Amino acid sequence: MSKPTKAEIMKDEGVKVVLGKVNKPKKVELADGKEYEIKFDLNSLCTLQDKFGEDVFTALSGIDGSDFKLIRTILFVVLEHEGLTEKEVGSLIDMSNMPSVVEALSMAVHNSAPENEETQTESGK
Repeated sequence: MSKPTKAEIMKDEGVKVVLGKVNKPKKVELADGKEYEIKFDLNSLCTLQDKFGEDVFTALSGIDGSDFKLIRTILFVVLEHEGLTEKEVGSLIDMSNMPSVVEALSMAVHNSAPENEETQTESGK
């Protein structure tokens, strides 16, 4: 039996986000009040790879709230299908909702990351 590929073990779990004011930890409200799902699909990962090269997962692991350009870029990439520009996405984030945005992005990265062999063995997958 062959070892599963990363694509085969990618999780398909998004994080719901409301753009406006802080609601619950999994929800984020930004300026337009619309609800968006933050999810790293193949298209968003390809766009991130175009921007960051082979260091995509290094860049994603660097989401800690201190690199404003990184936060805006990653949120833009996962919302790109909404037709927003990067500057429009940036205008939806301010200092009051930044922690919630960072938390939602971090959760989405964690939820979509491939499991390593130890995790698969421990979870019985």
